[in-house]
Amino acid sequence: MGPYTVSTDPALYLSAVEFSDVPEMVRLLNINKDVYNGSAIFQYPYLVSHAQERIQRAHEYITTLGTNTHWAMRSSPTGPMIGWAHLHFDHYDDRYPQPVHPITQKPLKIAEIGYWLSPEHTGQGLAARVGKFLVQEIAHKDMDCDIVRAVSYVANMPSRKVAERAGMVMELEQKSILIPKLGVFRDVCCYASHRDQATKGIMKENYDY
Repeated sequence: MGPYTVSTDPALYLSAVEFSDVPEMVRLLNINKDVYNGSAIFQYPYLVSHAQERIQRAHEYITTLGTNTHWAMRSSPTGPMIGWAHLHFDHYDDRYPQPVHPITQKPLKIAEIGYWLSPEHTGQGLAARVGKFLVQEIAHKDMDCDIVRAVSYVANMPSRKVAERAGMVMELEQKSILIPKLGVFRDVCCYASHRDQATKGIMKENYDY
């Protein structure tokens, strides 16, 4: 889905990530360790192979789902990448069965969002604008999600502020989980946006990475 115009002042757009974004993605993610330190999955140094693999997975999601769920943030419709935004739908199994609406018993559509912004563009409120757009316009409106969540390290205040400014509220204050890339446990928190207040008692269960 998209491309999207998030804002015209400041100019901010979301469009599909492409393999042509690889060089800029690698450059941005090697400026410093902010994204590495704030994320459970990104590596540092960030290699061309990392970017190619991630964009390949994004394209595979399009093939599987029939819709795009990964976007490059850009300051012009066709300009270079300045950040990343994505949406993942929760997956369920015998251990984590799909939640249902407490009144209608209809299976719930639940997604989790993620985002990062180049350190060259922080301090302008761009990530907050994208977070709000992801939650309200893409997840709830375009993709018909009942619940939208964002998980952050407890210590990652910039990421948490994006979730709060997107209209999400704290669902879980603290949970210690294993971060495979580090081989250690870290405290995370979870924010959520519920389209129907009746689902507010339904909590995220699977925090595995």
